[in-house]
Amino acid sequence: MSEEIIRYEGDTTTRELWDGGATVSTGVSRKLSPKNRSFSMVVFQQAKPILDSEVNLAQQIQNHLRADYIRQTLSDGFLKLKPSYGVTNVKNCIRLNEAVANMQGWIIQMSGANRNDAKSDIVFPAAPNSGTRDDLAYVEIFFEPVAPTGSREDDDENVYKYGGLKSGTLTNDLLDEVAGAETSRRVQLRWNIRTVSDVNFTTYPDGVNDSSRVKARGGAVSDSDYSYAKIADGVYRAGDGSNAACVAMNCIDGYVYALPLYKVRRRNQTAYNADDNPHGAPGYGTSGAPQRPDGLFHDVIAPEDVVLIYPVAATYKNATDEATESLTQKEILCQLGQANSELETWKNQRVQQGTVMIYNKFVAFGGVINAIAGTRNVKITKTGTYNAANYSVFYLDGQMVSIADTQDSVAAVPTNPGDAAVSYYAYVEKVGNNYTVKVGEEVPEGLLGLYRITVPAGDTAANLNSATFSDIRRVESRYRGAYGKTPATTVTLPYAAVGTNYSVTLDIEATTNSRETKLRVTDKRNYGFTIQSVGEADNICVRWTMVQAKA
Repeated sequence: MSEEIIRYEGDTTTRELWDGGATVSTGVSRKLSPKNRSFSMVVFQQAKPILDSEVNLAQQIQNHLRADYIRQTLSDGFLKLKPSYGVTNVKNCIRLNEAVANMQGWIIQMSGANRNDAKSDIVFPAAPNSGTRDDLAYVEIFFEPVAPTGSREDDDENVYKYGGLKSGTLTNDLLDEVAGAETSRRVQLRWNIRTVSDVNFTTYPDGVNDSSRVKARGGAVSDSDYSYAKIADGVYRAGDGSNAACVAMNCIDGYVYALPLYKVRRRNQTAYNADDNPHGAPGYGTSGAPQRPDGLFHDVIAPEDVVLIYPVAATYKNATDEATESLTQKEILCQLGQANSELETWKNQRVQQGTVMIYNKFVAFGGVINAIAGTRNVKITKTGTYNAANYSVFYLDGQMVSIADTQDSVAAVPTNPGDAAVSYYAYVEKVGNNYTVKVGEEVPEGLLGLYRITVPAGDTAANLNSATFSDIRRVESRYRGAYGKTPATTVTLPYAAVGTNYSVTLDIEATTNSRETKLRVTDKRNYGFTIQSVGEADNICVRWTMVQAKA
């Protein structure tokens, strides 16, 4: 990412290269690349001129080495992202109190967008007049040359604060006052938080690659014809590295990168009516308009409207190493930890050690499972009644996930010709890049159970009229404030402790998507204790060490 210069116009004035030397354009003489060459430095020689291309190459080599080091240790995604939802002094807004991302080894501080401080406002288009709509927020990242003020060429002369196109500008100090002329130019790492309305998230869960709605713009004044393609989980790129792409998107290397941020479900701004317009909502502060039972507005982005789709930067893996994100690898890590624990443990009451998993999966809203009339299939809906516009939201594997109301053979419940009742379970499982509902004889470890379906003895009917659906969901409607049920696991000590005056040390070995959490030990007994997780992390692999106090 921008260790190569594909298009750089520069100053086109002609001058002598040196006193009595060749007369040439004062732009860039050559465009050299450090990639795939393993250069460590540029060696300048005495009695020979230092060429612009070589000085540029020296910078490019260092940029490449630094960025490549970060690429090998940190995946693309957000290092920090702290949003605020709800009422702000700007309508249709999500406020980012802090946002730092890594893209291809370059660190981006996303501050000041649409503001005069270090925060950033993502301002969405006004709500639709009818129905509902899914809007996308994402950030574009690219490199663009900066020219001195008054340049005769077409390069941009703005020096954007923090590199953000909507963060205001700083003084352009490129022109050297002593020389009285242009001596060099700059290349700025730039970013721009963009929103797009009516994106097809059903086909494109990250939204950015919906080419019918989303096109790359970069530093151009309007969208280009280039659409985004996925290059890693949650990471997208537009362009082909050509000069034409540089021109179309006003970038230096022919590429514009993108990270998705949020999927936002929008209500409409027509008056609310439970029967005729259940998705309508008044504007915030509007008096006399029909209010919704949930107290929501069409111009305020509420927490329940938002689905998090951004990638999280994680250490010690390549951005494309999807295996490190899988639950299977976390379980393998735990098994290795347990084996190591058995070798190191003294196998007595003094010091004991082990590894456990803590799962933090829940339903934010919806996730109702019931029968499809006349069949042995089940459907998943938000309310229990199918509505094509509705969807359920879950927190799974460290991210918010939505599943649209579905009634076309989601999963089937077997018949029961036996003489005793049989229970089956509906649960959510990730298949490929999507989450879906399955029915099995048990809820697999680490997955989210939704309903227990009890089939009575001798039930061989072609429908589920005799089956009983029991709700086993963990519903956390106030998950952004406090959990109703704190994620926890109970550890049973291999050897009973002498009393409860022992200490427990906890070390987190892995979590999915590197979400944060704090662990605490509660309910210590002589036979074991409980570990609670306070935070957003899921699939937490915890190594515990118990040390018995001396008598």
